[in-house]
Amino acid sequence: MEEGKDRVFLTANLMDRKEKERIIRELAESEKELNICLTNDFAFKKTFRNKTALTGLLSALLDMPAGDIEELEFPDTYLHGEYEEDREGILDVRVHLNNERKINIEIQVLEYLFWEERSLFYLSKMYIDDFSKGEDYSKLEECIHIGILGFDLSHTDHYYSVIRLMDEKTHVIYSDKLSLRMLYLNQLDLTSKEEAEEEVYKWAKLISAKDWKVLREMSEKNEYMKVAVDEMEKINSDRELRYRYLKEEMRLSDETTIRNAYTNKGREEGEQFMLQLIKLMLKSGLGQEELDRLETDDRFKNEMIEKYIK
Repeated sequence: MEEGKDRVFLTANLMDRKEKERIIRELAESEKELNICLTNDFAFKKTFRNKTALTGLLSALLDMPAGDIEELEFPDTYLHGEYEEDREGILDVRVHLNNERKINIEIQVLEYLFWEERSLFYLSKMYIDDFSKGEDYSKLEECIHIGILGFDLSHTDHYYSVIRLMDEKTHVIYSDKLSLRMLYLNQLDLTSKEEAEEEVYKWAKLISAKDWKVLREMSEKNEYMKVAVDEMEKINSDRELRYRYLKEEMRLSDETTIRNAYTNKGREEGEQFMLQLIKLMLKSGLGQEELDRLETDDRFKNEMIEKYIK
């Protein structure tokens, strides 16, 4: 982009942000009811800082009675956007059961490249945190990374996955100290009737719900969901919390806009590139047969690019 055009773009973008800031501040201070949704990172962390609400969610995700969760701790005290940049969205929890477990719960709505590597990084980092040289390895605690995703991974074919270390042939668990759980919100409409009766499915529906009527109906059937919805209503009734919620919505909107802009830019540049290649091939005397091969023969296409473009 030329320097002059770049400056105009940045100025317009800054004005656009100022206008958005004005709008969300006015909306936050108005009496208009917001449709609070837990896919919003701020709303998710704020709601599940309530230990009763979190107990209900973990009971479903871990497939265990809520009464077995004796105590919850939050080792990380940050909440309002004070995480380091690459830890946005992560809620750290230490769960006391018959023994201790450390859990990361992370919600990510937009597609994230190398998500598998990211989740493994935080799982392994969590495993060795608080472990000192010379300690007995038996002191290492069970660690679970939970990802609640608004996009599918390449191997996704159902709405909830439990991933463990196991022997490929015997399927015997190598160790129960490390595991991941992935909840795919995009897959909820593809579940069977049996799956729709599962508690983890119901919590997934609550997290993805965008209508107060649906939320309140669900809260009437589950005491833990009622506490979660009460927390969401607290966000809706507090001006500062409404503002933080709307700021997160604006951030997501901006990120989506930027991603789409670059995707469209890449598509347009790709189309221009192919158009240039076709013109040069036609100019050299090649015909329709060669042009058709561009769509079906990658090796031939690369040869043509090497010959006419590079």
